[in-house]
Amino acid sequence: MRSLLALSAVAALALASPAAAQTSPPPQTVELTPADPGSAVVSELLVIARPPGPALWLVEKGGAKLYVLGSAPPLPHQLKWDSPRLNRAMDQASLVLVPPEASVGPLQVTKFFLTGGAGLRQSMFGKRLEERLPPDLRGRFVNLREQAQRTAVPYKDWKPGVAGFILMSDFRQAAGISEAKPVSTVERMAKAKGVKVKAMSQYRLGPILGVVGKLSEPDQLACLNDALTEIEYDAGHATTIGTDWADGDLASVRARYSASAAQRCLLRAPGGAALLDQQIAQSASALNEALARPGVTIAVVDLAFLLPANGVLDRLRAAGATVTSPAS
Repeated sequence: MRSLLALSAVAALALASPAAAQTSPPPQTVELTPADPGSAVVSELLVIARPPGPALWLVEKGGAKLYVLGSAPPLPHQLKWDSPRLNRAMDQASLVLVPPEASVGPLQVTKFFLTGGAGLRQSMFGKRLEERLPPDLRGRFVNLREQAQRTAVPYKDWKPGVAGFILMSDFRQAAGISEAKPVSTVERMAKAKGVKVKAMSQYRLGPILGVVGKLSEPDQLACLNDALTEIEYDAGHATTIGTDWADGDLASVRARYSASAAQRCLLRAPGGAALLDQQIAQSASALNEALARPGVTIAVVDLAFLLPANGVLDRLRAAGATVTSPAS
């Protein structure tokens, strides 16, 4: 069950992807840093003085106001951040929208295990994971696993790419980096002020796991390499992984988000690009619905949905909304 929850968290990261906003390349041409001109709306904030706190946009349409907080999970558990603009918006808001959540019910959990982990596990008669890995990947995997204070047992029966993402979740937990932040912090703020919190939508975990389960062995190893690279990045940027976001430094955050391991892994599989594009479209649709109601709404949207060209903010403007960065 712990592994299924870890995969659910990784699926959420995979669906928060820069490439979701553009026509994705064939799986064999996925690059480390996908080329993207960037959102015209986001770029406007890069050339003006940044107000204090994380990046926040004001979207207005027909008298309705929508404050969009750009999130950048994972963030350090102990990260201290403040946003006077968000605090003021929370005083006026009647609804807070948080990112889509995975639908994982009892029947789905049962099916997951009865079907051998949705094709994500190796044959029970095969070699253990670390015995199957090429020497370079094995060395990196073991090194990071030991840093996460884990034995080989939790990963031994998973396919390489899947094991890499489970290790990513374990490593971040051990390092004090939370995949739930900043959403959990915003939810607490809303609860303290009596503001209703609602997920934008739900997505089924099964199709995502099914797509990843069909990856070939070379693609599985490529996914593992990408996951290990991202873990190594997190480890090397422990002091800045949260402050860049908290200071509204979009250029630094974009550099980090352009190399999403979960996203590149999903793009390698047939149907992966369609799943990614579906999520960004659903997020934009949910925010357009919020703008159809009077009053003030706050939405927490992953910056990976906002940074690329034709991202959520670009789509809201194309639908007739006015998008600005609220004054400090």
